[in-house]
Amino acid sequence: MNTYQPQLIKSLNAIKPNFHAFTARFHGKLEASAITMQYPSAAYFNEKSYILYCVLERIVRHLDNPSSVAPFLTHHLQYLKKMNATAKDITILCDAFYDTLSEHLGRLFTSQTQSAWQQALRYFESFANTALFKKSNVVSLEQKISELRSNKL
Repeated sequence: MNTYQPQLIKSLNAIKPNFHAFTARFHGKLEASAITMQYPSAAYFNEKSYILYCVLERIVRHLDNPSSVAPFLTHHLQYLKKMNATAKDITILCDAFYDTLSEHLGRLFTSQTQSAWQQALRYFESFANTALFKKSNVVSLEQKISELRSNKL
């Protein structure tokens, strides 16, 4: 993950001066989406945009040390749990965030930056699904053996 970290930090630095506009655009994408969870109003997003930026920056700056990011991320994921987020909502949040980055960064959203954010958001989505819903994309060896046996019958 840390090979993409410089791209993530660079793009965060690019959106920092106008993060209020970023959060407003992100909120608009959530309003237009099929998200089912409760989410804050546009005014609340605007009021808390600096805190959101700080949380995001801290996570990105420490991605090279997952053991330090995991507890911090788990703590902040509880907010999504209180908002009744579903696994589908997590996907929608990630997609809306990515689309907002793309629009907000414009020509600065290079293929390297796109790859970096795709990887970071996949990590977030997987981590969130595991932490919130005990959902994993890892198939256990026992499950795989069972599937193989049932296919032979």
